[in-house]
Amino acid sequence: MLDEPVTPSFGTGPHAVRLALTGDLDYDTCGELLQRVRAALDDGGGVEELHLDCAGLGLVDSMGLSTLLQIHRSAGRDGIAFHLDGIGPALRRLLELTGTYEHLTALRQAGLPGTSEPPGTEEGAAATGAGRAAADRPGGPRPAGA
Repeated sequence: MLDEPVTPSFGTGPHAVRLALTGDLDYDTCGELLQRVRAALDDGGGVEELHLDCAGLGLVDSMGLSTLLQIHRSAGRDGIAFHLDGIGPALRRLLELTGTYEHLTALRQAGLPGTSEPPGTEEGAAATGAGRAAADRPGGPRPAGA
């Protein structure tokens, strides 16, 4: 069960929300996490960044992973940059085994020296709200000039 699963703090500025996740993220706790994330984003007014600190997470099951993906997708749709901070070895392994590590951390990696996807590429753009909106349109993203 999540022990105080989300602790909102506005540390780096008025447009960033940081939430500390502790305990297990599983079938029994995902609904509560979604409610707390929504409340923190609604209370934040003009939020541009969402940071989920995963350092205190224990077990993350398939429903927990699905919830992280849902939060990532919703944040992107709302134009909010999504960051997973404090990814421990167990969560990293789960994300890598399921092929979701790059997807959930793409925004942080996009445009950094030595990365393969510069900003503006389909994958890099998909991590932003504009790219996500284009990717969600019927028929998917359209090529430039179309």
